[in-house]
Amino acid sequence: MPKFSVDYSGLENKIYKKAYRLADVKDQLETVAFDIVRFKDHDHGADLWQVQSADDGDYIVALYNGDGEEKTAAIWNVTVMKTGGDLQVSYKGDPIVRVAASRLGIPFAELNRIPDYLPTKLAENKKLVKALLNELSASAKNEVLKKYPELV
Repeated sequence: MPKFSVDYSGLENKIYKKAYRLADVKDQLETVAFDIVRFKDHDHGADLWQVQSADDGDYIVALYNGDGEEKTAAIWNVTVMKTGGDLQVSYKGDPIVRVAASRLGIPFAELNRIPDYLPTKLAENKKLVKALLNELSASAKNEVLKKYPELV
């Protein structure tokens, strides 16, 4: 029986879509900078894309690696309660803390941008997580740390 080599590069492109024809997705994009765009649907796995020209038309190409860096940020979720100006922070789907944006010094006009960057910051910064947990009462903080000891 002959041995066959399998080319996984096509599979990787299907899983981690790294390029689209600009004409196909133009109505789903918003411009961030001169040639940098992102999808309006807040797809955190594919935050920034760059417009590049090719012989057969314009394409958008991903500026991220499909290595799973978004997986660590995906465990954190931030929901904005716009009527009250509160932030609901959840970890692995469980609500952890609700804090007023005004208490954090965040202007009301900036609230819609918080869910775009705060989950990533929480995944990267242990001091920020600790400060967030300090917003809880002592008993609530102990319960959270008992359930999620990795947050210490």
